[in-house]
Amino acid sequence: MKAEISIVIPIYNAEKTLRRCIDSAVNQTYRDIEIILVDDGATDNSGRICDEYAERDARIRVIHKRNGGVCDARNTGTQAVTTTWLTFAESDDYLTPDACETMLREAEKHRADLVMGAYYKKGANGERIKHLFFEDHIVFTQATIHDVLLKKVLGLTGKALKHPEQIDSLLTCSAKLFRTDIVKENHIEWIDRKVIYSDCLDYILKYVYRCRSAVYVDKPLYYYVRTNTESQTASYRPFTIELWQYQFAELEKFITRHNLEKVLDEAYYNRICFSVIPIGGNAYRMHDFFRGFAEVRRIFRIPIYKKAFDRFSLRYLPVHWKMFFFTAKYRLRLSFYLSSIAMRKIMNKSRNL
Repeated sequence: MKAEISIVIPIYNAEKTLRRCIDSAVNQTYRDIEIILVDDGATDNSGRICDEYAERDARIRVIHKRNGGVCDARNTGTQAVTTTWLTFAESDDYLTPDACETMLREAEKHRADLVMGAYYKKGANGERIKHLFFEDHIVFTQATIHDVLLKKVLGLTGKALKHPEQIDSLLTCSAKLFRTDIVKENHIEWIDRKVIYSDCLDYILKYVYRCRSAVYVDKPLYYYVRTNTESQTASYRPFTIELWQYQFAELEKFITRHNLEKVLDEAYYNRICFSVIPIGGNAYRMHDFFRGFAEVRRIFRIPIYKKAFDRFSLRYLPVHWKMFFFTAKYRLRLSFYLSSIAMRKIMNKSRNL
């Protein structure tokens, strides 16, 4: 029987976790799948492990390539997809046994172009379920997909700010089922993280814009594992402010090109405001108070931040978030930096459960 779903897995030096990830794909309850393993120039045993699995299972295809980064590996894997649907997994994560079966059933039942599921966040101290929405099941129609879903991808607005921890809830490539034809016909690609700050924000926004319908099922379909303190989310990332500025410029072009100002302007400016959280956290990772303080002071000299915070309403934010954003909105530089350190510690605790 012809495969219906491709699971694309980019791989780089993942020999310690790779077998668990591949096993979770091989053992899916829905069997009509292809598994595309993209060896992104790994220097450990990852490539050999991929070949070993391919010899045992005809559904597995292995692509060996020079190292180009995770986004390039995802794009390479996507180009090789021949199935109607595709999903992504990271080599240190793994899928639940019925992930593909659940997503395909929801796609066919609701004629959806996108399926989204909840997922487990697994940290050093345990795991919890990450819910993308508060409802158990949501069907987005052509009438609501822009006003509700596209807006939430970009940023939180209005009463949704009561739950600011949801700002990035949709920004993962996993626990989602994408239509291959939408991706390929619209040339939707993953942009390297050396160019923009959030590859997921860019990719998912462009994809959702092209959807006519989508569905969310509040069932965990994936294990998102973060126990490595040397990961991207835990180490200093150079040029963070510049990466965000480029991303803002691209977002503004996207909104203007598609005449979405009335729908997305508030979400766009709120996203700019929320970007100070990773910028402040990144400055904290410099482990030098004065250099970190100098880094965050740069934010307040950038006109787009002044414009965004002048429009930003603190009304619905929880108290501690309101205090944090108050320091940014009114450019209380030292208070903002100290608050961003506290915010980073809270978020790190949440990551590690």
